[in-house]
Amino acid sequence: MPGSTIVDILLVLLLVSYLASGFRSGLIGSLSSIAGLVIGGIAAYFLVPLVGTWVPAAEWRTAATLAAAGVLLVGGLSLGSSIGRSLRPHSARTKLRLADRMLGAGAAVVASALVVSMLAFSIGGLGVPLLSPAIASSGVIRSIDSLTPDPLKSFLAQLRSVVVSEALPRVVEAFNGPVPTIPLISSESPALLSARQSVMKITGTAYACGQNQSGSGFVIAPDRVLTNAHVVAGVTEPVVVTPGGNARPGQVVYFDPVVDLAVIAVSGLSVPALELGPNLAPGSRAVSDGYPYGGPFDSGPAQVVAVAPALVADIYGREPAQRQLYTLAADVQHGESGGPLLSDAGQVAGVIFAKSTVTSNLGYALAMEEVDPVASQAAALSAPVSSGDCIQG
Repeated sequence: MPGSTIVDILLVLLLVSYLASGFRSGLIGSLSSIAGLVIGGIAAYFLVPLVGTWVPAAEWRTAATLAAAGVLLVGGLSLGSSIGRSLRPHSARTKLRLADRMLGAGAAVVASALVVSMLAFSIGGLGVPLLSPAIASSGVIRSIDSLTPDPLKSFLAQLRSVVVSEALPRVVEAFNGPVPTIPLISSESPALLSARQSVMKITGTAYACGQNQSGSGFVIAPDRVLTNAHVVAGVTEPVVVTPGGNARPGQVVYFDPVVDLAVIAVSGLSVPALELGPNLAPGSRAVSDGYPYGGPFDSGPAQVVAVAPALVADIYGREPAQRQLYTLAADVQHGESGGPLLSDAGQVAGVIFAKSTVTSNLGYALAMEEVDPVASQAAALSAPVSSGDCIQG
């Protein structure tokens, strides 16, 4: 039986049990249980990403992660239920018994669905090869996710970023001119809408550093995804998540810590590769696609301020070397590293990899001089390579 089917069966049983519990206890009796469940869910949302990094034995990490989530949820629910039992006799004397039961059932289902959504996002984003694909492919979780507003998902992702690492490279900045205002650009053209189907979310766990990592990437050749090396540094089994939510395990087959590019081989991805284009000229408008903070997909406007060589240290902060870079007027956030810089024709013009540490709304992307040599060999890369040392975030 597929893992996603098992997840669906368990979730249906869980939601039905909360529906029955809410109907049995009524609204007043359920409120404290719901509050306890939500508190336990919030605690699990933030702590679950850390649990696997505390377990040295790889074969026990998934079990430890699930056990920790269960303990926190049951603990919160038990505390809330004990408070609810002390309140229940007062509501039993009310005349609105059926209404009370119906409201209790509805509130319990909504709260439990919210907690399921939070935990699915938190656990699914860990990049666990067997567990993450099962969660991402769950029909129940997809249905709940479709009903969750994107602003809420983005907010939760930003909060969770405090325990998910992405150490952005530092650029030895030489740009001293005025930064243009980020332009207003529509990313809803047919070319750009088509291109976003090839932009992936990358997740994984670097156990040596005790941290989870998240970034973006895009299909550069059949079953090959290009991303930044710092996104997968120290990750042995990255997980690639498609815009549709399908998660697949991958293997790093190319890793260059100097240029900060990596290629992930993903069997059976079946997503078209993006077309490569030329460098964009200064003043050109573009869009940057990615998954800020490891949350929902976002396509943001950008304007090319300059295209020039700049000194950049490798991903470990060692001796800087020159790389051909774009300087961009763009709101680059953690989690967007490795995503494509796209022209208005939907062609790849660069790879997002850093943001300014001193100037707001100033980002950096690798120009095509850095990208083309990797892209030209990506299809032939198949042997797994080391993903280097992780970077303590």
